[in-house]
Amino acid sequence: MGNYVYIDGGEIAMLVDDEPVNMPNNDTLIVDLSQSWTIDDVEFIPVNKTPSGVLNLNDGFLFPAADNKSFFQFGGESTWLLYTPRNPTSVTQFTIEDHGNGSWAQFEPGSSSGFEDITRPSRALATTVDNTFFILGGFLDSHSAENTASIQGLDNYPLKGIVAWNMTSGIWTNDSMPSHLVRPDGLNGILTSVPTYGPGGLLLAGGTGTVNNAAPRFDNITIYEPRDKTWHYQSATGDIPAGRNGPCTVGVPGDNGTYEIFMYGGEQNQGGGQLTSSQAQLNVDLDAVYILSLPAFAWFRASYLANHPRYMHTCHVIGNRHMLTIGGLSPLDAGKDTMSQDHETNGLGLWDLTNLKWIDAYDADAAPYKTPQIVKDWYQENGTSSVQWNDDAVKAFFRQSDAATTGSTAPLTTETSGPSPANHKSTSTPVGAIAGGVVGGVAVICLLAALFFWFFRHRQQRQPQSPSPHQNELADTSETHKFELSGWERRQEAESGKLAWEKDGTQRMELDGAQPRERKPMELMGSSG
Repeated sequence: MGNYVYIDGGEIAMLVDDEPVNMPNNDTLIVDLSQSWTIDDVEFIPVNKTPSGVLNLNDGFLFPAADNKSFFQFGGESTWLLYTPRNPTSVTQFTIEDHGNGSWAQFEPGSSSGFEDITRPSRALATTVDNTFFILGGFLDSHSAENTASIQGLDNYPLKGIVAWNMTSGIWTNDSMPSHLVRPDGLNGILTSVPTYGPGGLLLAGGTGTVNNAAPRFDNITIYEPRDKTWHYQSATGDIPAGRNGPCTVGVPGDNGTYEIFMYGGEQNQGGGQLTSSQAQLNVDLDAVYILSLPAFAWFRASYLANHPRYMHTCHVIGNRHMLTIGGLSPLDAGKDTMSQDHETNGLGLWDLTNLKWIDAYDADAAPYKTPQIVKDWYQENGTSSVQWNDDAVKAFFRQSDAATTGSTAPLTTETSGPSPANHKSTSTPVGAIAGGVVGGVAVICLLAALFFWFFRHRQQRQPQSPSPHQNELADTSETHKFELSGWERRQEAESGKLAWEKDGTQRMELDGAQPRERKPMELMGSSG
């Protein structure tokens, strides 16, 4: 928010004197976006949460208040590293003070808000639009809240609704969602807000549910219109992504009346356990960035050397035109006794949304985002009249002047009713972000999640219950690297290639100081209709 990124929650894992140390993260980390930095020298300023008594949660979400002077946290579960009290479901609030600093406190939703009927979910999808926070699906387990502590072991109970908190009225609601979106292990697809279309913005979901025990392709997009609480569907065309678990997305309004959704990464491992060579190659191929352009509902794939896939990471817009990726797991490590060295310095990646290439530095003075040329070329050649709409209601949501998307340089003027992941209000300063640094690779409303040597806990073989309650060689992992965070009193040694374990036997991935992965110069592949 403003000129700052806020990263909160999750767990820290590192090696100290060759011994693994795992702990909940007790700090909210702040990154200044008013200054340029590289992924090697970025500074993190910690704000300790312990004095406030506010919970440190995994799988949580951060979202801004309407006045952009504070943000809230909701969702997630208590850490599985050690026993912690299962506190009641609650909302917490961070109030921003001088120079981006601030403090945490409990937020009281009010006795007549309907919040008493809501239970905090894990592994859900969440976003905001029209000044309303939405959280879709997820599950409950023994670490969700005080009233779920009786759930046995690793059992979980899928949730089949969409929860909304209208931050203007203060009212919480819980409505049903289509059955095809439900997954027993939570929702690992995508949920993205699109504030520029529909009467007050729309929510788009894809890749959720299961088909033959696998994540479905992104050829059918589910649309939620929140004001009337109606569900719709639209077929997509182009270079359609294969199904995957744990990708991430960002949304950006284009300069010619379009809206681009960028999706990165993900994994496939239907049977669990160690991958075969063919399965490994399939997962390597998922190291890709895709663009879904609206209103065309056309997919495009960026072309670069795919060799280091990841999933359960997060990616979000910072500044004017950067997508920042944080943390994650390598699907190539599935079933192995050791985890591979991360190829991103500090676990961070930066993508230029306009030029479609990986970069190493954040530029606070970068030019504003422009729709990639290949997307503009598509509209110039095809126009929106070529779109085959599934029904008139969906067509009405995305109706606009064809001139706005057929090569005209004048942008389409749109109104934004509330905050969005790619905040596109008129401003001369970079748009800040808030991020949930959480275990499990959740989607968050504005940016980031997890950090450098953070690990994402990958709970294996959870047992879902019925609802009631690449072929590439790995890098040398012998070198030891150091990290030093601004404001921290000591350096922490993190030896590459070491494996950290949780008390529940789960492997967690060390994100160490390996050099950034090399990527070939980028161009976009052509799309097929």
